[in-house]
Amino acid sequence: MEKFIKDIDLAMKFYLELQRIDYKGEIKVIGDITLMHDDIGKYDRYSLSISFPKCYPYCFPKVIELSKKIPRISDRHVNEDNTLCFAVDPEERLICKNGIKFKYFLDKVLVPHLSRETYRSFSGKYEDGEYSHGLEGLWEFFSYKLDVSEKDNIVKELERILHEKWQGRNVPCFCGSKIKFKNCHLIKWNGLMVLGTDYLQRILEILKNDLTA
Repeated sequence: MEKFIKDIDLAMKFYLELQRIDYKGEIKVIGDITLMHDDIGKYDRYSLSISFPKCYPYCFPKVIELSKKIPRISDRHVNEDNTLCFAVDPEERLICKNGIKFKYFLDKVLVPHLSRETYRSFSGKYEDGEYSHGLEGLWEFFSYKLDVSEKDNIVKELERILHEKWQGRNVPCFCGSKIKFKNCHLIKWNGLMVLGTDYLQRILEILKNDLTA
């Protein structure tokens, strides 16, 4: 607990509008985050409530945007419990696989997310693109990671990763690129295997069920 509180308090030295509270025996962080730009200065402000699930620091904190500037709809990456959705599950799992610091979460996840939401509110679209919410976001994540566009090919490649014997590192890659396997699909596959075979198998079943629905 002491290490956990120290992690939070260290981050809040850089975010002076946030404060740590003990709410019914649960540690939370509440307050505001002001968005700044080098040229125009302050350009938006969000009021937030941040809580820490048992899986933290191996998952993201849960954040509710109290100022209600972000519409409570999935298209704006808000979950049914009103918490903000920052990433598709496998992406979050990869980011947090070794544990994260609270300041990292604020700097690299929450503030960029709020900045994108402000841009969306003014422009009607996200500036740099976003994975879709829910199942479609899973498809997009694996399409990007595997460099495969068709859903049935995504499923086939995940099945190959999980259930086929991997070929030798120095033979030409099966995809026909004429590049050695170790310099082609092996890199992609190893990047996903970090998620764990059990997890990938569960995701594969979800995608297969969606594909045949």
